[in-house]
Amino acid sequence: MTVHRGDPRTDARHAALRSPLPEPERQLPVDVTWLRRRAKMFAHVAQRPFHLVVDLQAYASATGLAFHSHYVAQVYRGPENARLGVPLMAVNLARVGTREEADRALAHETMHLVVPSYGHKVAAFDRAQLLLDQVGQLDVTA
Repeated sequence: MTVHRGDPRTDARHAALRSPLPEPERQLPVDVTWLRRRAKMFAHVAQRPFHLVVDLQAYASATGLAFHSHYVAQVYRGPENARLGVPLMAVNLARVGTREEADRALAHETMHLVVPSYGHKVAAFDRAQLLLDQVGQLDVTA
């Protein structure tokens, strides 16, 4: 599923992220239980806890931010002068049809929690790939 997110360079960097899942598993559908378990793995390797939110109306209500239907995922750390103790990460289940797509979204948004100042630079996606690789190591040792 291709969803235009903005700048073509950002789209290309996001699409280039490689999920550590075995090939057959990459194309499996995403369910909330799997997504929550996977999100915990990303939070663990990033050493950045976050609350996963799949109820997009609740997320918009809690944050005051619009979550448009074309959005895949978004993190909210709170206002600059009053950061949340545990940020929120919203994932649009309608936009992550496969586990591979979910891995990319989780890595991308977790990267924003780890290095928010990187924006969508190459270094940011290098960090996102590192997170994916570290989650893959958890899969091996689990």
